[in-house]
Amino acid sequence: MNISEDELEQRLRALFADERLDLPPPPDAGTVIVAGARRRRRRRHTVQAVAAVAVAVVAVSGGLTMIRLHTEDGTAVMSADGTESSVKPPENLTQGRPPEPSTPGPTSTHDIQVSQTPGSPPSKTPQPSAPSPSKLPPVVTGPQLDVDGFGTLKLGMSDAQIAAQGVTLSNANPVAACTVYNASGGGVPAPATIVVSKSAGLLAITPEQAVHTAEGIGTGATKEQVLAAYPGAKEQPGLIVAPAATFEFQFSFDDSVVAHMTLSVVNANCAG
Repeated sequence: MNISEDELEQRLRALFADERLDLPPPPDAGTVIVAGARRRRRRRHTVQAVAAVAVAVVAVSGGLTMIRLHTEDGTAVMSADGTESSVKPPENLTQGRPPEPSTPGPTSTHDIQVSQTPGSPPSKTPQPSAPSPSKLPPVVTGPQLDVDGFGTLKLGMSDAQIAAQGVTLSNANPVAACTVYNASGGGVPAPATIVVSKSAGLLAITPEQAVHTAEGIGTGATKEQVLAAYPGAKEQPGLIVAPAATFEFQFSFDDSVVAHMTLSVVNANCAG
């Protein structure tokens, strides 16, 4: 049967206008569409967050071969050189069904496993560092040289006062307005060389054997130990001068260790 184009067009229009061909949407179509969009948006955010964390960990660890992050919502795997990257979304997020609650485990939500880069040298066990100068054992060889004297010898004493302490003075050697003596006897813990001024009395005491100070610095101590024990000390060529109350200690060195110690009046001189 032959029909004209106009008649065919009219029949098609009538067919498409037939209400029996309409498919009305179900009553909950809007809710289903919104829920699906939310699921897709949540899944996309989860994937982006996991991938971002994986990239950050790779940047920090540098030479690590593989970093795995396991989360409640997905898994991201990335190699150190960035050549491989994959993200696994949650398996329980299917269309039309809300995510099933996960059972909390004894570990945290992020479990990071790190392996060492192949061919990299094994990590070295840190060696114990050398103790700081303030931690070094004190040097307490011989008797103690106090901040004001040595035994019964006290800075400022005159010749007569020193002799009255039972100290024997010998080998007198005049130097300008002072006299240098060798002091020995029961009044001193060990023989010493002393300098006595006619006007200011006893100016300096230099023991002739190993001694130490109350701060644990003695013959054989290093420069570092001296500076650590006396923060206000000043270095001079071959000498360190450290304050001690109203007096001062002078440490002379031989082979980088204390060889002799002198207790003296600050700015002592024999000019007269």
